[in-house]
Amino acid sequence: MQRLNAIDAITPAMNHTQRLLGGPRNWRVWLKIGAVAFFAQMGGCSSSFNVPRGHHQGLPPAFAAVLVAIGVVIAVIALILGLAFFYLSSRLQFVLFDMVLRRDTRVAPIWRRYDRATWYWMGLKVLFFLAVLLFLAPVLVPTILHFIHSMPDGPALPRERMPELLGAMFGFLGAIFLVILFIGLLYALLADFGLPSMALEGTSLADTLRRIVWLVRAEPGQVLVYLILRFLLSFAAAIGCYIALAVFALVLAIPFGGCGFALWMALRHAGTGGQFVLIAGSVVLIAAILVPLVVAAILLFGVSSTFLRAYSLFFLGGRYPLLGSILEPDPGSPFTPPPPFPSPDERSDDGGPPFPMDPVIA
Repeated sequence: MQRLNAIDAITPAMNHTQRLLGGPRNWRVWLKIGAVAFFAQMGGCSSSFNVPRGHHQGLPPAFAAVLVAIGVVIAVIALILGLAFFYLSSRLQFVLFDMVLRRDTRVAPIWRRYDRATWYWMGLKVLFFLAVLLFLAPVLVPTILHFIHSMPDGPALPRERMPELLGAMFGFLGAIFLVILFIGLLYALLADFGLPSMALEGTSLADTLRRIVWLVRAEPGQVLVYLILRFLLSFAAAIGCYIALAVFALVLAIPFGGCGFALWMALRHAGTGGQFVLIAGSVVLIAAILVPLVVAAILLFGVSSTFLRAYSLFFLGGRYPLLGSILEPDPGSPFTPPPPFPSPDERSDDGGPPFPMDPVIA
């Protein structure tokens, strides 16, 4: 496969997305890919909650103990659900990768293919976020402390301290934005350049990181342009999806909103039975608006996720021969499927298979 730069990879990615979603298929394929992509992105979410604590002086000890026990149970349930969603999203990232790469939308066979690779990928993501937190702690902690110290002590804020507080607030928000952007770009490197080798060859954590580093060292300019374009394409896709959803919501709101207004005008002075009908009708109308919106959001998310994944594949395909041979197989040679995920006994002594990307490093 020809090695494409970050700009030239856009057109074949669009064509690949069109072949996958625009062929003789139906909307259920879009919905399936959108659902896989949606749940594949849930691993980065985290849930926060407050365990009941403090202000127990006026409560009986038994009641306070019950509150603490309830908080502990909620915390354990939230932790279990978070780990379950983390596993689900990590495995579905392989499913989305394979669906886009081979244009095969059968989820069950792909799901079974990446059992062991999922645990390696989860471990790599945990190590990544821990390393990022340790790296950013010297910057984040002073910024947060400065913002806290800039907050007023009392309810009234002196006018002369307003510029100082606004400066601290904008500085804090700017730092948070830069941190999120920095983490997002690093994670894009990990997901776009690390996950393919884990999926196709079952590389170890160290081997996967070494391949990413070698690729960045070989073509730092192209990788930087790729990350910038990927961010801009993601931002443009998100804006386009929001605009399309807003227009669709407006279209839905006109007829259903009119029905709801007519129902309210007819039953607002009715008795108990009329009020019950009004509430039930309102619930039905709200569901009639929300369900198509959710389906449309999943469909749009599937299109944007498919394109972004295809973009990463075509940029990497010319630099990763095994990936390129699957993405654009040679018509003159028979197709050879990628090797299965190797067992520990099948690995080489240096921790994994040799590096296949052919970087140009002196």
